[in-house]
Amino acid sequence: MTPTHKLLTGCALLALAGLLACGGGGGGSSAPATVTPATATSLSYTDPTSSTFLLRKNPALSTPTHLVLELVGPASATGSGVSASFTVDATKVAWVNVAASDPANTFVQNGTAFTLGASPQILLGRVASGTLQVTAAQKGTGSPVSLNAPLLRIALDLKASQTVGAVPFSADGTKCQVLDGTGTIGPMAVSVGTLAAQ
Repeated sequence: MTPTHKLLTGCALLALAGLLACGGGGGGSSAPATVTPATATSLSYTDPTSSTFLLRKNPALSTPTHLVLELVGPASATGSGVSASFTVDATKVAWVNVAASDPANTFVQNGTAFTLGASPQILLGRVASGTLQVTAAQKGTGSPVSLNAPLLRIALDLKASQTVGAVPFSADGTKCQVLDGTGTIGPMAVSVGTLAAQ
């Protein structure tokens, strides 16, 4: 072995010994980096594309932290009223009034399809934890209207200090019903979109 080879070999052994002595790889005494999850500043909603009844975003009434959604029916259907039930992760978002000027804890607005008539109107909203149940209907069944328009409006607010990520959101098919053009109450297939905090 030449002197140069001996020198290189000796240096390699010394370097290895040094790595072993300090725990191998250096920086063994450094504290692990802390990763802070990003805080969400807005709600993102992607409209559904297929179903009989769709829950769509109203961009004009929504803000980054206040999401207004409208239930819209198919072009071929007529009716006089609807009832629906939606569940969301209540640790991340909260059911709220559509407009600040609405009476406290109403949680639902009439859309543009139904004519509710004089008081008392059939327009009800109730919240229990993360579940919202709503009903909007005309009085009587003698004048059904096209359901291919906003039937009702609901709204969600982003809660403070939430991390970025998906927000579970669903419709309860067993509690979604429509009063159709023949005056018959039947099931209503509702599709919700994808909700996320971002």
